[in-house]
Amino acid sequence: MALSTAFKLAATVAIASQLVSCAPTDDVMVQALNSHNNYRARHHVGGLTWNQNLANHALQVSQSCVWGHSILEGTGQNIAYGYPSMEAAIDKWYDEVANYDYNTGASSNGGATGHFTQVVWKGTTEIGCGATNCDNLPGVYYVCNYGPPGNYDNEFIDNVLRP
Repeated sequence: MALSTAFKLAATVAIASQLVSCAPTDDVMVQALNSHNNYRARHHVGGLTWNQNLANHALQVSQSCVWGHSILEGTGQNIAYGYPSMEAAIDKWYDEVANYDYNTGASSNGGATGHFTQVVWKGTTEIGCGATNCDNLPGVYYVCNYGPPGNYDNEFIDNVLRP
């Protein structure tokens, strides 16, 4: 019996070394909530709450190790890989703020803004994220799902507030 328990523990440790899940006590969840909510506070919008259903889907997407969006109906999604932490991935998404024009609700220079705008979108209230270390991608694959989604045409000025 002790051997069986030891084997189960070793198998669990081996699996855990390949996958980073989003249970409520995990660093991924804490980093995702803290980073998002710090950026959202800069833009005078409410903090996000954790949604485990969104997290479960995000984890499934990251575990597929297939690069690309796989969006759950009624949600938004940001994805990234190659960053040392969830916080670093979110920082990169937020860095698109440099491309955003608050007067027009569009890119000021043709650069990407969609990750940034989803992070701070006023109408979004929930988040769930997952992360997996994939052999075929450089580094960890990070996925965050947002509900309700952001980035609706003609709603940027009302939902992406100035810092």
